[in-house]
Amino acid sequence: MNENVQFLKEHPVFQRLSEVYLHQLAEHMEVISVDAGEYLFSEGSTAMNFYIVMEGTVDLYATLSTDEEQWVQMIDVGELIGWSWLVPPYHWAFSAKTRDGAMLMKFDASAIRELCDRDPAFGYGTMKQICALMLGRLHTIRNQMGEQIRELQKNA
Repeated sequence: MNENVQFLKEHPVFQRLSEVYLHQLAEHMEVISVDAGEYLFSEGSTAMNFYIVMEGTVDLYATLSTDEEQWVQMIDVGELIGWSWLVPPYHWAFSAKTRDGAMLMKFDASAIRELCDRDPAFGYGTMKQICALMLGRLHTIRNQMGEQIRELQKNA
């Protein structure tokens, strides 16, 4: 448990949390290993967890109207995966699949939501961090769309 608290204390998303909150978070997390090419979750399924990559990389995909998966972004060591667990109806907006296998911190989303509901200060701080994550992902997607449009215009 102390290793988990120390990991959280050093992580940018959780650095500003009090020791009490860090211990509460640590009670609802576990370290997991995922094999290469394995899905953590699929778009549209219930978001029951969120993750921090400790080793390896994870790719995010969006499903196109043709049921093809479009690569969106690579999530690297130290990055948090998932915001859908915090926003009703709690369904994943993307799919996530490991590249070469990964070790991750897995958090129980319903337990963390309960902590957020019980303590508005904790909930507000958590929401600010997740909103920053969402904004970063939106910027990445916007940049990718811009590159694709420029490429199409160049080839037209």
